[in-house]
Amino acid sequence: MCGASDLGVGRHENPDRFPELVTKLKHLDETPFAWAEDDVRGITAPTLVITGDADASVVEHAVAMFRLLGGGRMGDVHGIGHARLAVLPGTAHFMPPGTGMLDRAEWLLALIPPFLDAPEDVPPPTF
Repeated sequence: MCGASDLGVGRHENPDRFPELVTKLKHLDETPFAWAEDDVRGITAPTLVITGDADASVVEHAVAMFRLLGGGRMGDVHGIGHARLAVLPGTAHFMPPGTGMLDRAEWLLALIPPFLDAPEDVPPPTF
């Protein structure tokens, strides 16, 4: 996780440097994440991938991550894996106001606590 202090600009240290922080954050946002596919496949913890259908990253990227984590297989045959995917409709990353991910708190609260509270051992399919 990257915070303001990691970018060399503390929130209270020098407000005159705020434009510098914005420039650095823009650079961070424009820098692609280069996670090796084998590293993603190696994640064994239950993982919830959440994106908006108008988010900064495309839905196809979220689906690719979900598949690398073992998701996207027919649950009736293969069981439900440890990866989950949620695509929030009409949802951007921050703006316009009312459509950002944080504006979807009610939806996120309906998704995240049940995921975190779920047992780790997912039951096998029943035929």
